[in-house]
Amino acid sequence: MHKHMNAIQRACIFLLTLLLFLVPLSALGEPKAEPAPEAAAAETGITAFVSPTDTPSASAVFTDSTVMGDVQHAEENLSDQIDVPVLNDARVAAQNALIETRTNKDRAWLSLKQEEQAKAEAAQRAAEEAARAASEAARERAEAESREAAKKAAAKKDSGKQSKTTAAANHSTSVKSAKKESGRNGKSLGVFKLTAYCPCYECSKGWGRMTSSGKIAQANHTIATDPAVIPEGTRVVINGTVYVAEDVGSGVAGKHIDIFMESHSSALNFGVQYAEVYLAD
Repeated sequence: MHKHMNAIQRACIFLLTLLLFLVPLSALGEPKAEPAPEAAAAETGITAFVSPTDTPSASAVFTDSTVMGDVQHAEENLSDQIDVPVLNDARVAAQNALIETRTNKDRAWLSLKQEEQAKAEAAQRAAEEAARAASEAARERAEAESREAAKKAAAKKDSGKQSKTTAAANHSTSVKSAKKESGRNGKSLGVFKLTAYCPCYECSKGWGRMTSSGKIAQANHTIATDPAVIPEGTRVVINGTVYVAEDVGSGVAGKHIDIFMESHSSALNFGVQYAEVYLAD
């Protein structure tokens, strides 16, 4: 806009300069005559100052046409000077606006992508933390179970030792306190293989204390024998204790005697032994 105002000012100065040169020099020093009535009306529409008695000369007409051409040419130049900058400014402004819009869209797209990437990274970190926590919890649980199993194994081992000691003491006491028929043993039946069993399912296969003879098995009293070797009801002496053949077993054959005991641990602790067996007097 500032450029346009400067162009207009230059055009106005140019026009004023032309008008000053067109005024007749003689009119500046001569007294002004009274114009005729018909000349007064025409004076308002004539650009050049002429005397009422004189007619326009050829030089005056030429001067007027020259001035009009110069003015038109100046106006064309002025229009050219005004239009081109305006178009250029408008074009530059439009281009700048388009660039700014495009830049804003690019920034918004980049910001959206950065937010999506940040969310994805946060989700991945959360998943990794959850997996790490689950792994740590599983490891701690496995260690706790291992420690508990070790404690149970140690407790079971100690309990086995105590049971073995107690069973041995009970067996020794039972042997010492067992009733004897006489101070002498009867006929020797030979050396037998000795094992033990109890009322549990593993040993008695569901029979419990019930024997094949229909009697209730008792510790330090009932034994299972092969009826072909030691018939049912026979009393025998084993290691100073009198037992009665009241039961049989599928695994008992020949010179094999299975001694009844109260607990499975006692039977296990007894294991396998060999002793000479006598008939009771």
